[in-house]
Amino acid sequence: MKFTFRILSCLWIAAFGFFSPLKSADTAAINKLLTKYESRGLPQFRVPELYVEIAERLENHDGTTAILVGRYLKYQELIEGERRKHKLPWFVGFLPAANTGFEPRFRNESGFAGMWPMPYLMGKKYGLLQTALYDERHDAQKSTEAACKYLIDLQNIYQDWLKSITAFSVGPARFNQVLHGTKTLQFDSIYYALEPEERIPVIQFLAAAVVISEWLELGKPLAALRHVSLKKVSGITQAVPFSFFDQRFGVGIAQMREYNPGLRTDLIPYMGKLFVFNLPADVAKRYELANDSLGLWLNGAPVMEVNYDTLTQVFDGDTVVVVEPQQSAEPPALVVPKDEKVWVYYKIKRGDAVYTITDVFDCTVQDIRRWNNLNSKMFLIAGKRLKFYVPASKKKYYQQIDAMSLAQKRERAKTDD
Repeated sequence: MKFTFRILSCLWIAAFGFFSPLKSADTAAINKLLTKYESRGLPQFRVPELYVEIAERLENHDGTTAILVGRYLKYQELIEGERRKHKLPWFVGFLPAANTGFEPRFRNESGFAGMWPMPYLMGKKYGLLQTALYDERHDAQKSTEAACKYLIDLQNIYQDWLKSITAFSVGPARFNQVLHGTKTLQFDSIYYALEPEERIPVIQFLAAAVVISEWLELGKPLAALRHVSLKKVSGITQAVPFSFFDQRFGVGIAQMREYNPGLRTDLIPYMGKLFVFNLPADVAKRYELANDSLGLWLNGAPVMEVNYDTLTQVFDGDTVVVVEPQQSAEPPALVVPKDEKVWVYYKIKRGDAVYTITDVFDCTVQDIRRWNNLNSKMFLIAGKRLKFYVPASKKKYYQQIDAMSLAQKRERAKTDD
C-alpha cells in the first residue's frame, strides 16, 4: 500500500474521531503476524483500525477471544467440510466471526438471520426453507452450504475476496452503489466510502482470521464451553411444545431453542410429515424408547394447538405449494344413495386451500389425485383445471363453485354437511 501508517492514522481520526495509538513494539508484532498470514493467502489490507482490532483480540479482554475461538471450534468441522467441498480459501471460514460470532440464532432488525447471516431473499435464492415455524437460515449445516454457494457467486462477479466479503456483509446492492460512487476498483477508496458501521465486518473478519489461527497454532487456553453431542430424532403426528421435553426429559426450553435454532416457535411442529429435530444424544435414546407413549403422555396435558387450513403456502408467482397431512389409512367411503355420476371442472384460484376445496366438493385429497391422475403434492396451482366426479343430480350445485369468490367458498365449506 502507498499510504504510510501516519497518513492512515489521520484518516482514522477523521472518520471516527479517535484513535488509540499502539506502541511501536505492538505495531511491529502485528505487522509480522499480518505478513505471516498474508503469505498464506489472506487478502492484504492494512489500516490503523485493523491493528487496533488485532491488538485488542490478542489481549483477550474478559476472555472474549478464548470464547470466540471455542465457538469457532464448535463449528470448525462443519465449516471446513463445506469450505473444502466448494473449494473456497481457508480464510472464508472466519467470516461468521465478524458478523455473528458463530451464533446460529442471530437475527437483526433488518431481517438478516443465521450464523453467516443472510437476508430472506438470499436464503430463498439458495434453497433455504423459511416459514412461520421454521427458518433454515438458522440451521448451521444448511446455512453454511448456502453461504459457500453465495460466496462463490460473489467471487465470480468481483474477482477479489475483499470486495466479495464486503458485498456479502453489506449486501451486493449496497456494495455496488458504493463501487459506482467511487468510480474505482481500488479497495482502499471503496473501504473509506463505506459508512463507518459498514467497515466494521471487514476489519473484524481480517482480525479474526489472524487471531483465531494464531491462537490455535500457539495452543493458547480456551474458554470452558459446554459441548453437547446432539442426535437427530423424529417428531410425532402432532405439535409438541418445548415444555413437554422439560417435564418429561429434563431438557429445558432454553436448551431446546439452543439445540434447534431453526425453529421460530417453542414447539416441534407437525407439517404433514414427521419433523426432524435435535436432542442431546443421551436424551435421544430415552425419547426413542418412549416414542410409542408420547401421544398418550400428551393427552390431557396442555398442548399447543396449531390449526392449519393450508399447512404451508409459498407463493412464487401464482404457485401454491401444499403440504398434505399423512393419513394412516383411506377414510371410509361415504354411504350415499346410488346416483349416476358426471364430471365437473374447476379452475384453481389464488388463495385456494386444499381443505376448502375438498370440503366444497365433498371429496378427499386421494379422490382428487385419482380423478386427475396426479402424483405430485403440488396440485393446487393457480390457473390449473381439475375435474371432480360428482352425482349427476347435483351437477349444477357443484358447477356454481367455479364462479364463487374465495369468501363464498370458505363459507360454504363451513356450512356444508
